Amino acid sequence: MTSIVPDQPNESITVSPVQNEPAAHIARPYRALERELERAVRDRVEVNLRVTAAVNAMRDGGCSWADIARILGTAPQTAHKKYSKPRPPREP
Repeated sequence: MTSIVPDQPNESITVSPVQNEPAAHIARPYRALERELERAVRDRVEVNLRVTAAVNAMRDGGCSWADIARILGTAPQTAHKKYSKPRPPREP
């Protein structure tokens, strides 16, 4: 560990306070990355809505969970669990 000792007995040492925020030249890239992450999250939400709508349209069109699962790359039970929606009861 390095210690700082004044050259003169009455000499004082001024230590600048530690900054909690990064310097501007360091913070700029992080702000750009934050904006990119925010865009990616918005895109993901939009894509999830599109996938759900497409799955619902396929089910309404009579496709099986196996067909949908094949396209999604998952098991039929997983697709059903994630995308099934409550259906109104059938009338007798």
